[in-house]
Amino acid sequence: MKKMIFFSAVLFCLFSRYNSSAQTTISSADFKPLIGSWSGTLTYLDYQNGEPFSMPVELRIVQIEETNKFTFYFSFPDEPQANSEETFSISDGGTMLNGEPIISKRLLEDGNLEIVTESMGTNDDQPATIRQTYIIGGDVFVTRKDVQFTGQKEWLNRNEFNFKKDSQEK
Repeated sequence: MKKMIFFSAVLFCLFSRYNSSAQTTISSADFKPLIGSWSGTLTYLDYQNGEPFSMPVELRIVQIEETNKFTFYFSFPDEPQANSEETFSISDGGTMLNGEPIISKRLLEDGNLEIVTESMGTNDDQPATIRQTYIIGGDVFVTRKDVQFTGQKEWLNRNEFNFKKDSQEK
């Protein structure tokens, strides 16, 4: 009986250790609802006065063939010189997004998917932990950048994109 209890305890410990070290993964299927055209706003912290500033933004997202890469085409109607494109890349195995480790993936109560990455980097020329939060839904897409400067406890929101799917895309 003691051997059975000991064996069960060992299995429990091994399973718990394996389960807690399992990495959170994502796939291109998580991003497929984003394909199409979106309208919204970019709100960011103005470094000069410390106040938030918002501006309209349009976004078109396409998947690059059948890969784990998506191109985001940003268009700023009031500031066309800021127009840009960015490739979002999911690593083989799905443990990283744009080279940043996935720290959480969960389904929210409203049915939207939340994916969070965190990595070390710099912001405003200071070392910081950078957290990117992505909320993905059929008609909503939010991407938020928060930073925590080294030695600080509080997180600061640096920018947030809030999009609604264009009506002809639904």
